[in-house]
Amino acid sequence: MRIATAVVVLLLFFANHSGAQALRELRIEQPIRQSIASVDFNRIAPARAPAMAAQAPQDRERSIGRKIAGGAIGGVGGFFAGAYIGAAIDGDCGGCDDPGFKGFLIGAPIGAVVGAILGVKFF
Repeated sequence: MRIATAVVVLLLFFANHSGAQALRELRIEQPIRQSIASVDFNRIAPARAPAMAAQAPQDRERSIGRKIAGGAIGGVGGFFAGAYIGAAIDGDCGGCDDPGFKGFLIGAPIGAVVGAILGVKFF
């Protein structure tokens, strides 16, 4: 482990030393202000789009009450849909007294959250 650490340190030292030496050899004596002044910004400016094409159709904003109602309806519907799907996925446990109950417990809250989010988004 010590040998590997020493090798890494030596490699980093020599890599940094040669990198710094290469930078000194490539030194450019042009100040940054002269560089910026020599750039032709008109050549790289983006083309202007017509005003009609740039505007996207705007949907009318839904009220907060409608979003709340959508979230509540979606949450209740998602609760039952998630419970049903979870119970169906869990299936029959082969002789237990509560088949599908674990799937119901997992699917119901997941369905409620997904349903509420979709209800707020689309109602």
